[in-house]
Amino acid sequence: MNIKKKKTLALILSAMLLSTSLIGCNKDDGKKEEGKDGVVEIEMVHMLNPEIDVKNNAVLDKIEEELGIRLVIEAPPVNDFWTRTQVMVATGDMPDFFLNGTDVNFEKWSKEGLIADITDDIEKYPNLMKNITKEQWGDTTAMHDGKIYGVPRCNAYDYWGFMINKEWLNKVGMEAPKTVDEFIEVCRAFTNEDPDGNGKNDTYGASFGTDIEGGFWSLFNDFFSTAYNISQHTGMPDKNGEFNMKQYTPEYYDYLDAMKKLYEENIIDREFITHKSEEQVEKFAQGRVGIVGMSGKRYMTELEKYGLDPTKYEYCSPLVQKEGDDPKYVMPPSNWCAFLINSETDKKDDILRFLDWANTEEGFVLTHLGIQGQHYESYDIENRSVVQTEEQKLEQQKVAGDMFGFANAFDGRSLIEGGSTPESTKIWKENTEKANEGVKNIYTPFVKCFFSMANEIPDEMKNVSMLEVRYITGESSKEELKDYIDNEFKEKTEKYTKDYQEFMKENPVTIE
Repeated sequence: MNIKKKKTLALILSAMLLSTSLIGCNKDDGKKEEGKDGVVEIEMVHMLNPEIDVKNNAVLDKIEEELGIRLVIEAPPVNDFWTRTQVMVATGDMPDFFLNGTDVNFEKWSKEGLIADITDDIEKYPNLMKNITKEQWGDTTAMHDGKIYGVPRCNAYDYWGFMINKEWLNKVGMEAPKTVDEFIEVCRAFTNEDPDGNGKNDTYGASFGTDIEGGFWSLFNDFFSTAYNISQHTGMPDKNGEFNMKQYTPEYYDYLDAMKKLYEENIIDREFITHKSEEQVEKFAQGRVGIVGMSGKRYMTELEKYGLDPTKYEYCSPLVQKEGDDPKYVMPPSNWCAFLINSETDKKDDILRFLDWANTEEGFVLTHLGIQGQHYESYDIENRSVVQTEEQKLEQQKVAGDMFGFANAFDGRSLIEGGSTPESTKIWKENTEKANEGVKNIYTPFVKCFFSMANEIPDEMKNVSMLEVRYITGESSKEELKDYIDNEFKEKTEKYTKDYQEFMKENPVTIE
């Protein structure tokens, strides 16, 4: 319902509330002091899996019982979610709060006063301050005035290496690669030596990911690109310790040349250029490619999702150019979007009270797992493991889960670490600990200097992406790409590069 259309109702409700008791007093435990009516109705737009039932939901009932807050949730189809949020803001048909990215629209809406400034409010909510780090709050800090306009949906830190098929390695008599050259050799063997033993020439060494707007730059490629000090995440210093857009780093063309060599030799899946979402992971699960970039935090979840035997696969740290170099993870503070509050709502304090409770252990577990005894048997928060029957899991997916949760980390850790069983979790822990030995963690701030480029210079961004792809596929020359970058792109991006360098001086990375 449009906030403006609700003013009369809001006035009536306010009068009723005033006549009962003080409702909405903040307490450290997130509980609300209720009157005889005791329920505040809050409308929101949330991105949820389609199986979640928001009409008959035990978790929402529990929230109402515990907090005196009734969440009325609209859940558009996932594919249309971002369009829906943009339309509702543009038309003024905004709910009390909603999930959204902290992108160009966030900057625009905050500048126009459409979403609430909560800078001076959040210190009243101890759980928000405790569970969300200073670096994570940087994600919801607007560039134009330095104020906070949303509550981050915090995640645990993630890191990106690669998965490899161990059975294929055994078949070709090789070990998991550590250097770029070893990676190329393994890709050749996986492509040419029939590692799946079916007598057909139908396998490739590796597959990569793409980003629809950014060409082949993807986190799924970080295991390869960080060998050249280039990451999909901004904030990674180049080999000279300087900060530039990837096109101006010293090893940019070395990286493109390496990708071109893999493509020309036809030892990687050439279809990666047109991938959308995570098609390369599906091909890995189908046994069509032997190596794929993967999140170290959730690789076991992916194996279980596709019903793969975890003993037959290995998670590995990123590649290096030469033996003796340290592999690198780029680790920005991790959020998955944020909750933005309508600046016209009179429910701001109640929304913040709810989000404060959602960042407690009680709220974190309830919104992810549901009701103990009904949706799971037990949960060990120290070891981040759950005991749950298949029937309970199916019921839990109707009322809660990662997409439903309002904080995806508690005390900096995810709800589940490893797999869904003690056995798979043990394998995950041993594998990731081994893979992460000797890896440098590069902790970066949230870098928002480049957020507006796609809107402000869209043609230039598309052109450079297209020329990069065309160079790799052999449709254009390096000279053509270099000429465009040096004579057109550089001038257009000079302002953004300068802002980036100044920001990184004020917000230095930490390397451990």
